[in-house]
Amino acid sequence: MRTKEEQLIADIAFCIDVCGMNNAQIGHVLRSAEELGVSCEYLSEEFIFESETNEEFERLHCDDDYLKIKWRLDS
Repeated sequence: MRTKEEQLIADIAFCIDVCGMNNAQIGHVLRSAEELGVSCEYLSEEFIFESETNEEFERLHCDDDYLKIKWRLDS
């Protein structure tokens, strides 16, 4: 298991080397990953993606019913 410092270094390296992010983008992703308690790589691999077409973008990003998640633990 990595220390917090080692994870931060790995997260920054991932954001720069793999994703080509600028400082503002890195800060945003670091804060988001920290808030969720995951690594930047995990956050990116599981939740960040690009759409190939406008139709796909609309379906995946703008349809309120697509992948609707209920965040409550009770029914």
